[in-house]
Amino acid sequence: MTATLLGPAYVFLITFVVLPILVVSVLAMLDFDPLSQETSFVGLDNWHRILNSAELWKATGNTLVYTALTVPVEVVLGLLIALAIRAAGRGAGLWRTVYFAPVAATLAAMSVVWRWIFYPQVGIFDETIGRLVGQDSWLGSTTLALPAVAIVGSWAGVGSCVVMFLAGLSNVSPHLEDAARMDRAGAWSRFWSVIWPAIGPAGTFALVITTRDSLRVYDQVRVMTDGGPEQSTSTLSFAAWQRGVSYLDIGGGSVVNAVLLVLVLITVAVQLRLGGRQWDEDGRR
Repeated sequence: MTATLLGPAYVFLITFVVLPILVVSVLAMLDFDPLSQETSFVGLDNWHRILNSAELWKATGNTLVYTALTVPVEVVLGLLIALAIRAAGRGAGLWRTVYFAPVAATLAAMSVVWRWIFYPQVGIFDETIGRLVGQDSWLGSTTLALPAVAIVGSWAGVGSCVVMFLAGLSNVSPHLEDAARMDRAGAWSRFWSVIWPAIGPAGTFALVITTRDSLRVYDQVRVMTDGGPEQSTSTLSFAAWQRGVSYLDIGGGSVVNAVLLVLVLITVAVQLRLGGRQWDEDGRR
């Protein structure tokens, strides 16, 4: 009975997780030409070539910077907006729809709109905020292009965090909140002692999902900057696509994919380990 119930899950896991990882591992040790269909075994040569390339480490650094720019913004804004929607009462459904709309939209299509907004000299951003801060042509700058892409990523990711925190807030006991108010607990005390322990798992889940998505950023990089200028916005996902599709270097692209997978697994494992400890501490409060 147990095997019957778990069977579909095992089939899904093997088909969509295990097999793709095995295929990437095999391709990383081959010199495969998709045009001539010629294949030769090269062992660890692809790994040695890619791991010693400046392109990989530039993309890794850009990916980590992008993640550092977007994840805190998405999680903190998502929590604050969820708390505001919960307190709003009437009209909460409308605000949920407004903030979730960017998640439902196609990011590649919306990136075209954002590229027009950041268009040098005549774009809305340069005409307003650019003039205030004295910076223009963000997408043409090697220092401002990545923050511009991060702004789009944060805009697209906040809605998911709002939904996850709203789900967590539904677990907050109204009786405990009423008791805290009767004890004249302030807003911060009610949040820290009553609300936060209930939404801790949702917060950790939001942190893991947003971090994973940020490490795999591709759409807005491809549409807005194409990795430029001077590879200042090239991320690991973009580098894997560029090497595998543009350069037809299937083995090299597989190595970049493997590096990205390891980075995601390590980051998620650390977050889950620290998040599990936080859940235990919250449960003992």
